[in-house]
Amino acid sequence: MPYSIGVDLGATSIAVAVGDEIGVRAAHLSPHLVEPSVAFVAADGTILTGQAATDAAHEDRTRLVRGFKRRLGDPTPIFIGGVGTAPEALMAAQLRDVVAAVTEQYGEGPQRVVVTCPAAWGPYRREQFARISELSGVRVDEIVADAVAAAMFFARDRRLAEGALLAVFDLGGRNTEAAVLRVESGGPEVLGTPEGIEHLGGDDFDDAVRGLLDQRLGGRLSALDPADPGDVAILSSVDEACTSAKEALSVHEETVVRLGLDGAEKAITLTRLDLESSIRPMVKTAVAALLRSIASAGLDPDDVDVVVLAGGSTRIPLVAEEVSSIGKPIAATHLPKFTVALGAAERARALAARDDDTAPARHDAPFETAAAAPRPTTILTSSAPGTTGHPRVRRRSMLLAGLAVAAVAGAAIVAAASWSGRGETPTAASTAASPVASAPPTVVAAPAPAAAAETTTATLAFPILTEGISTTGLDWFVQSSDTAGVWGVTPLDEKEASRPNLQLTQTDAGFHAVWTGDSPAQLYAQSTGASIDLNDIADGGGALVFDVTRNSGAATFFEVAAHCGYPCGGAVDITSTINALAEGATQQVIVPAACFTVSGFDPRAVDTPFVAFGTGALDLTFSDVRWEDLVGDDPTAVRCST
Repeated sequence: MPYSIGVDLGATSIAVAVGDEIGVRAAHLSPHLVEPSVAFVAADGTILTGQAATDAAHEDRTRLVRGFKRRLGDPTPIFIGGVGTAPEALMAAQLRDVVAAVTEQYGEGPQRVVVTCPAAWGPYRREQFARISELSGVRVDEIVADAVAAAMFFARDRRLAEGALLAVFDLGGRNTEAAVLRVESGGPEVLGTPEGIEHLGGDDFDDAVRGLLDQRLGGRLSALDPADPGDVAILSSVDEACTSAKEALSVHEETVVRLGLDGAEKAITLTRLDLESSIRPMVKTAVAALLRSIASAGLDPDDVDVVVLAGGSTRIPLVAEEVSSIGKPIAATHLPKFTVALGAAERARALAARDDDTAPARHDAPFETAAAAPRPTTILTSSAPGTTGHPRVRRRSMLLAGLAVAAVAGAAIVAAASWSGRGETPTAASTAASPVASAPPTVVAAPAPAAAAETTTATLAFPILTEGISTTGLDWFVQSSDTAGVWGVTPLDEKEASRPNLQLTQTDAGFHAVWTGDSPAQLYAQSTGASIDLNDIADGGGALVFDVTRNSGAATFFEVAAHCGYPCGGAVDITSTINALAEGATQQVIVPAACFTVSGFDPRAVDTPFVAFGTGALDLTFSDVRWEDLVGDDPTAVRCST
């Protein structure tokens, strides 16, 4: 299948997304999904990037380079082993390698390549950045501002009306960016002046964790010498521990950090309150940049419809809390680290679709010869930094229905946003929530046609819930946000699990779930051990089957999903199917496995076989839930399309 890609060459990580006729989704560059934004310059001048660079650095860490994106535009080269290297040369190597990796995965090159850069960069830095196309040999079709890309993905994914005003707050690994955009028919338009703060991001939060640990250890970490080979390994393990602790405290109230020092293991307990107290001043500084960006457009926060969170560091609950303090709804995509790349992929696939009739050339070779001159690169920023702010824009009335989330092992993370009040069916996506599905498009299912005389009998089945009793090896959870907009998760305990907007109770009749209000919530079953292999069921024309009773109410939005390790998964919108169920009667719903696999679900390694996500006032009882083979073609199965 022809495809195009969007590439986000971030300061700390590289994210790539694929766009094709199905939709857009995250590309799996490595087991960690994103590649580290590092480069290794060998003595012979060879440049390795990503994980290959990290592996090579085990032999000589002095040749490993980080943070070079910040140096773009600096006339002074980066000296490695006494030889100067331009930052754009290192970034060109990154682009070369990711395009080569994707080409190897897909067996052919992408039709179109779109890369992103900070909206706050001035003309000179954007000009230097544009050189990476020539240096890498990869034809770059457009360069899109990060904020514009994030808005592109969010606006399309949430079907926002023309004229909607978005503020994008992107908190990455090493920098913060804020911009205000208006949704237009031709794409998002930047209003006012984007704000950028370098040296304020997730790495700085890691440093804050290191400071807390150092304090608890009486300055022992400060005494380590980065020039001492013996201390280098310790410092590397400390760096990894600080990042892991930060991520753990984004989900749990406390964590224990274990460090090997002085021949013994040191165990230090840190709490979320410790982290929040340490990073709150930095987060407030970042939010101040958001407010300045809004003001530069001649707007007040009240004029903005929603603040879109992008960047991996926005997973920290304090970030959502401080951003929400400006008084506007906040929303995040299901893959914060991939939001920008997904928007770029959306733009790339639009370019490919526009040129379908002209048989566009592919990027089959990672390097193109100088004779094959690439087409001129377009730089999309909509308005350059420093543009005079627009006059006050009349605010369109829009209602944020809420945020969709997903979880892994009880981990909470803000995910997709859904919208209502526009006369359209809102969309949302559920994904797993630890660094473990692609960003699949939600498949929309229609109610099944009238039942035929004969139905299909399964020969293979994986039970999830049987006559109200959960299968051994599965735990159940409920997840939603609280009044402050912070997502949390509650396990089923003593037959009950309660969160704002969703109450789950295990009864003799089954799992009784009550959704309340317009804010989203979900319940899910997750494996407590090894992953589940549903491949034979899926290959055998299988389906997710559940017996459900609609006791009362109706869904504003309802989807079922299954996950195969973040960010792998598939989701199916069955709102119309649920609302068509006869009230008070138990009925069977069959969702073909193909509806999930088309949006990225891999049935070979399933960790979460059932997710039910909804908004609205809805009362359901699930009595049986299972995966079965053969029944996907049953005449009563729902019909789905992307």
